[in-house]
Amino acid sequence: MKIRENFIIICISYTIISIVATIINLVNGYETNNLNVITMFVLTWIAVFILSLHRLFDGFSPLFMIVMQYAIALFFVMLFVFIVGQFNPISEGGYRDIFLSFTVPYVIGACVYYIDVFQTAKKQNELLDEIKKSVENDKKRE
Repeated sequence: MKIRENFIIICISYTIISIVATIINLVNGYETNNLNVITMFVLTWIAVFILSLHRLFDGFSPLFMIVMQYAIALFFVMLFVFIVGQFNPISEGGYRDIFLSFTVPYVIGACVYYIDVFQTAKKQNELLDEIKKSVENDKKRE
């Protein structure tokens, strides 16, 4: 994926996640602080960046690729939380909370992303089949 495409996907994803989080917070009577807003952006960036690296795993099965990407993304999320925790205390159960807060949107986003990737691959395969048939028909005519 190109940098511009990734940036657009990050912006759209972050906007959707922020709006959903705001609605959830309003309904439950919670307030969001600035660190949470920045954290949502960083986690969105991590997820989009890791998902965009799917071509590095082309030699593996799709299930392995998906699980490995999630594990790598989760590692970076936990590393980020650990680093932030050195400057700002993490609440009790904070790692569990961030695990859930990251996993749910990640799974939804990954499903959307991989559906698009697989549909694009299917269309490309169909186009290749049409080209092959066209070449074969041209050879038969000669």
